[in-house]
Amino acid sequence: MIVSNRAPVRLVREHRHQRFEATVGGVGATFLKLLERHGGRWVAWSGTKTRVVMPPPDPRFSLVFQHLTEREIAGYYHGMCNRGLWPLMHFMPSRCRFVSAEWKLYCQVNRHFAKTAASEAAQCDVAWIQDFHLGLMPAVLRERLPALPIGLFWHVPWPPEQVFKVFPWSHELLSGMLGSNLIGFHTPSYVQHFLDCCERMMGLAVDRETGVVTHDSMTTQVGAFPLGIPVEYFREVALNEVVRAHSRRIRRMVRVPTVILGVDRLDYTKGMIERLLGFERFLELNPQYRRTVTLVLIAVPSRTKVADYALLKRQVDEVVGRVVGRFSSEGWVPVRYLYTQFEPRELVAYYQAADIALLTPLRDGMNLVAKEYIASQTSDSAVLILSEFAGAAEELTEALLVNPYDIDQIAARLKQAIEMPIEEKRQRLLGLRRRIDGNNLEHWSNRFLQSLVPDAANAKAQ
Repeated sequence: MIVSNRAPVRLVREHRHQRFEATVGGVGATFLKLLERHGGRWVAWSGTKTRVVMPPPDPRFSLVFQHLTEREIAGYYHGMCNRGLWPLMHFMPSRCRFVSAEWKLYCQVNRHFAKTAASEAAQCDVAWIQDFHLGLMPAVLRERLPALPIGLFWHVPWPPEQVFKVFPWSHELLSGMLGSNLIGFHTPSYVQHFLDCCERMMGLAVDRETGVVTHDSMTTQVGAFPLGIPVEYFREVALNEVVRAHSRRIRRMVRVPTVILGVDRLDYTKGMIERLLGFERFLELNPQYRRTVTLVLIAVPSRTKVADYALLKRQVDEVVGRVVGRFSSEGWVPVRYLYTQFEPRELVAYYQAADIALLTPLRDGMNLVAKEYIASQTSDSAVLILSEFAGAAEELTEALLVNPYDIDQIAARLKQAIEMPIEEKRQRLLGLRRRIDGNNLEHWSNRFLQSLVPDAANAKAQ
């Protein structure tokens, strides 16, 4: 049984009919494959009360949609999740807003999910809960089903104790998470931060070597499980001739020798302003590269109902306008700014068209765009510039790592990437490919389940 805030499908309305369509790629696609293979349930919120059997031609499992009221969505999701936990987990306490009424709704929604999951668990061997939206659910579900193996994967970072302790309900959240048999984070540093919180804030016994936390006469295993991507999917898309033709059209549209790409949700954690300022500094310091380099900046709309995000949109617009106004000449535009959502195939075309990926999150749990960019390359000359504060930086050591707060360093890394010898580019890209091949999305899910229920995982593998 998978439990997540968002469903892995979207409702498509056509005339008087409606149907559910699976989202393409990503973690959701892997979980769908797991459930198609083994059967089970997926409990999620989708804005509807409908239950759907999947896949329609040959049903193997059920999607069970958790109903939430508008008040619950406003307080739990837009409030506590987006304005409380999200900035907290990204080490940005000054952006946090903690409201007791929203915390109560967060607790209430977690109980709703636990109740629904418990009623659906009869045919399931294990429950795998996803992310910070459902941090209290493991303990609530444990009360209802003491013998059920429960795993929790935390897709965002976990902050140091000094940051986490500002959260008014820190003990309650830790206790809720520790209802799990296994908690997974992306990196060893997040694991250590979490263990610090358990030991120093809760006074619990922590075995640092094994990652085991002892509490309430039970133990919870905590470990690092870096999230991979469906590498073969991106490679297949990258070899599609329609996608390759689209990539060539993008190059012709931009009309410069070097294309730099930045792709992110429009979120203050992604360092989009810093990326633009670093590119601006690069153009200031390297006038010889003007009219030969263009930054294609793709900003995917995100959380448009939250005031911080509307403000960020205005700030990005202003910086883009300034850079374009300062440096445009003779038909050359230094920044192509695309504020839109792309389908995966379109995105892969942009990945292929780019000589350099510039990804500068101020803090990121993993950053899958970095891995998708590598998997989508059909040449050997692409260069990845990646923030050292992305979880992926601990894996992708062949990338050019950068401090996103240092705009001079961003400018220097851009110059280094452009002037890098072709053999060095090949060697770095080869190393990056090996890393994403060795830890793809299927490997990640298998490793987590193997750690949660070794006997069951072994039996299914056989």
